[in-house]
Formats: sequence, structure tokens, C-alpha cells
Amino acid sequence: MKKLILLVLAACSAIAPACTFLDIDPETGLDENQVFSTWDNFKAYFNNVYEGRTGQSGSGDNINIKLGYPLYLDFSDRRFTWNALTDMCDGGRWLRAQQIKAGALGANVSEWTTATSRRPISYSMFRIIRVANKCIENIDMVQNAKQIDKDDLIGQAYFVRAFAHFTLCRIFGGMPYLDKALEADDEWDMTRLSAWETYTRCAEDLDRAYDYLLAAGKVRRDAGPGSEGHLTSSDMAYPNGVAAKALKARCLLYAASELNNLHGQSDWEDAAEACAEAIRIAEENGYEMLPFSEWNSNFYGTKYTNEHIWAWNYGSSKINTSTWSGTFAYPASNYTNGSGDCPTQNFVDRFETLDGDPLLTEADREAAAKLGHYNEQAPYSNRDPRFDKTILHDGSVVGGCPTGINIHYDPATGTYPTSSLNNNNRSFGIAWGSNDSKGYSNTGYYVNKLWNGQLGTSAAHQHTDPLIRMAELYLNYAEAANEAYGPDGSAGGLSLTALDAVNEVRNRAGMPDVLDKFTGSAPLLRERIRNERCVELAFEGHHYYHDIRRWKIAPQTMSQTLTGMYIEKVPVSDEYPCGRRYVRQPIPNNRQSNWKNAMYYLPFPAAEANKMKNFVNNELW
Repeated sequence: MKKLILLVLAACSAIAPACTFLDIDPETGLDENQVFSTWDNFKAYFNNVYEGRTGQSGSGDNINIKLGYPLYLDFSDRRFTWNALTDMCDGGRWLRAQQIKAGALGANVSEWTTATSRRPISYSMFRIIRVANKCIENIDMVQNAKQIDKDDLIGQAYFVRAFAHFTLCRIFGGMPYLDKALEADDEWDMTRLSAWETYTRCAEDLDRAYDYLLAAGKVRRDAGPGSEGHLTSSDMAYPNGVAAKALKARCLLYAASELNNLHGQSDWEDAAEACAEAIRIAEENGYEMLPFSEWNSNFYGTKYTNEHIWAWNYGSSKINTSTWSGTFAYPASNYTNGSGDCPTQNFVDRFETLDGDPLLTEADREAAAKLGHYNEQAPYSNRDPRFDKTILHDGSVVGGCPTGINIHYDPATGTYPTSSLNNNNRSFGIAWGSNDSKGYSNTGYYVNKLWNGQLGTSAAHQHTDPLIRMAELYLNYAEAANEAYGPDGSAGGLSLTALDAVNEVRNRAGMPDVLDKFTGSAPLLRERIRNERCVELAFEGHHYYHDIRRWKIAPQTMSQTLTGMYIEKVPVSDEYPCGRRYVRQPIPNNRQSNWKNAMYYLPFPAAEANKMKNFVNNELW
């Protein structure tokens, strides 16, 4: 741990030519009074947790911007995302994602943990924790700040300290909780807490954050709906009081989950109470889910929405389909630099019929077909409306291609037809396994959710990362209340039951209530709540990667055969009403996943962990 934390002290000295006065920690030689006595300097020092400071290309030692967490993998050399490390999708370009999801992390671990560039998980989070602690400890040194401003900054400091520990815990497991800025003569070799203890310590910090943000009048950072200044505050990117309660609820949900639960039902009751509190405070402050016609505004085209509890807007100048090619490889003229997320058929099957029938298993599909709700040879008809907004499939109509995207094979010409995207021909379909060096799909699908349907680098558009939004609050509550009290149970004085909460999210999307046959017990509803979470939050926030671990279902999902949909053009007939023949088939062997229980967490580099007597490392896999 010592060396990991000491990296924050060496960071600026390693890149001194690029540093400015306020980029440098007080420990590098500046008089702390210069940094902490003047409000502008103090605030600029703290705001580095958001903006980054190292000056290195791709350093990402911050929470959000550029290559920072939580999208640092998505922006990492245009390679791959967390999603590609699961059964959810395959990376189009064959890269490290396929090795890692097959259980071969190996030497790549250092790039995930302590490196000061590329993917600096530990480096970034420990630096953020240290900055937060230095600010909490030195706030009384400020001589020219209003109390309301100091309360706001300290509230943010407690928030980001909790956020950084939460991030470390869900990736590496339980951690020592650093509640002071460690100095050279302090005890460095600390024993790890359990994950449950870490998450509950985070929750305590988030309560402190809320109290300070409430005192500062920052329960939300803009005016409420219908008021002047709604969604236009200049500091909306920074966490507010509602976000503190929402993140607390998420932390306690993780603590109660099967991977971390220590006290059985009482952990779920605590989580349910926290989720109820977050919903109550959010609703009291005017937050709500958008109408489904505006659903995509949560992700692109609009800077902030009233569904965003905490979000980070990347602006229109930085985000386009080229810089996002960890997720989008296909529209660019050069596929070499990008991987692309290509959803598997396994994940596509999570999208129910419009009648609410599950389609996840063969038995599910047969039952839906008997009801006339599903046809395997017209598989994209009568589906959850979020399906077309989330998954790019053969025939998808997007803004740049109103005639529909082609991902099928035409035996008459022996080709995969190109698609005209903004009057540029682009190939979306290839023979699976025929080109591992570029970002083509080997599943028959691409991601549509975060894309505005336009082409390449000319398609820059507003993109916002919804770090926490209202839909997640309802789904968190549904999960916790169902586990604590059952489908008809409620918590925190809310009249909302677990079933009501999941139905609110479904109904917003135009989906019916959960079918009655799934509402008779907590285990039955559990599967629908989990499935709803997978569908609603797909490809945002890395929820799926962490959810399958905290639910302890990764051994099943990551061991199943990953499949895609091969599509071939045929004459229209009763058997093939779409003029296509749809065949489920396994994706290539070098793209299949594997599971080892060690994969619940990433390990620290052994060279670092072995220097600490009390720090028991995770298994290297």
C-alpha cells in the first residue's frame, strides 16, 4: 500500500515541465500555506480530482474527464470496455479483452492498477483520496471563503473519498479505509477491511457529504423544474446532496449483495431504507424519469437532463464515434484503432417481448412463440422498445442510414452488403473470424444506445455519462425491498413496493407490468428485477460487469457458450417473413469466455502487495 500511495507524491516530479503552480501537491516542496490559505488556490487544488493534472497523454488520474474513471477503459487507446470482459458482448477487434474474459489477466495487471498512464485505477483513486483528505484536514486554513462555500467543498471531498473507496472495493475487494492523509512517519501497512466494511464506511462518508451539501444549499446544483436556471448551473458536473444519498444507497446495495453480505436480511433492510431515502429526497427535489421519447437525451444530444442525479458531460468537441471506438468501431473509416462492443445473442435475449414474455432460454422462447408473441424468423419484431434504441441489428434505421443497416450475408452476390451511412459506404457485416485485426462484429450486433447514428469523426455530439440517474434509484430500491420484504414490501415510509418500483421503470419504456406469474415470491421477482436492470442500464456505468459478480451469477453467465445471430438473405415466404434466415450460432472459439472464482476481483501487482506484511493480495489469474 505504501508504494501505491507514494505514487501520488512522485507524480508531478516525474512530469515537472508540464505542471503549473496549482497542479502540484504541497508535499512536493510548496508551502502548504500558499495552497490552503487562499480560497482560489484551495479550490483549484481540490478540483483536480475532476479535471486531472498530470499532463500525460491518456493519464486519466481523475474521476471523469478524458480518460478518467469510470470510462477510462472505454477511452483507453480506443481498445475495449468493461462490457467486453463479460458475456454481455464481444470486442470486435481481437485484443486483450478476449484474453482477460477467458481468465488470462497475467502480466497485464500492472496496467490496470498502478501505472500513471493508460488505465490507472489504483493510482487515480488513491490520489483522489489523498487530495480529499488534505482538503478536509486543512479547510480551517482558508482565510477568504464564505462558510457556505467551504461546506460545499468539504461535502464534495467526503463524496469523492467515498466514491474512490467504492471504486477500489468493487474492483479489488475490501480495502483499508484511508480517512486521513498519510505522512512518511505514519503506519502504512494496514489490514484490509472486508468488502462489507468498506462499503459501509463509504456510506458513512456519504451521510457526512449530504450534511455538508445540505448546509451549503447544494442538495441539487440547479433550480428545480419550471424555475429559471433549471439544468443550466455552471457546476452541475459536481456531486450534489441527492447524489450523496443515491451513492450511499448503491454502496449499501453492494454490501447486502450475495458476494458481500454479512448479516443476512438485515443488510437488505439497511439497503432498502437507504434506497427509499434516496428516492424520497430525489423526488422532493424535483428529479424524475424522462418520458421515453426523451430517453436518449440521458446519453447524448443534451448536456444534462432532470433524470441525471450526477452526470458528467464531455461536450461536443471531444466525443465522437472515433474517440469512442472502444464502444463504436464500425462507423469510422479506419477500424484498426478500435474494438467496438458487439452484443452477444445471450444478452440480446434479455430484451423481452412487448407483451412482457422473457426470451432468455429456449423454453422461454418456445412459450412466447406459442402465445404468438415471438417468431424466431422475425426476432426483432414485437420487442421491448428499448431493444431498438440499445442494439444495432440488421435492418436498424438510424439517422445516417434511413434505409437500414445491413449486417446480413447475400448468397446471390456472395457478399455482405455495405450500408450507406451519410452517403458513405460502410461494411457492418463480415464472415465471423475472418478479420480479427479490425472492429467488425462477430455476433451480428453493435451498440446503438450511445450513438447518434452519424458517421465517424465528423459526427461529434454532446455526450453525457449518466453516473447516477433516477431509473437506477428505482431499480436499486426494487432489488433491496424485494430481498428484504418481498414483492409487495416497501421501506422508508414509501408507499412504493418493490414490484411498483420495477414496474415504474418498465412502464416508462412502454412495457407492461411484470407478468403475474413472476410476482408471487421474492426469488421469482428477483430474476425479473435483475433482467430489468440489465436492459435499462445496458452499456452505461459498467453496471453489468459488477452486477454479475455481486449477484454471484458470473460462474454461470461466463461459462455459457457465447452466441450471435448469423443472418442470410432469402426470398420472403411464410417461413421467412422478413426475407432473412436467422440462425443462432456460437461465436469463434477465440472469443469465448471462461470463469475462475479468482475473477471476482482484480489482483494488485505482486511486487507491490508482497512489500506489505498485513495486506493479503487477491489471486493472480
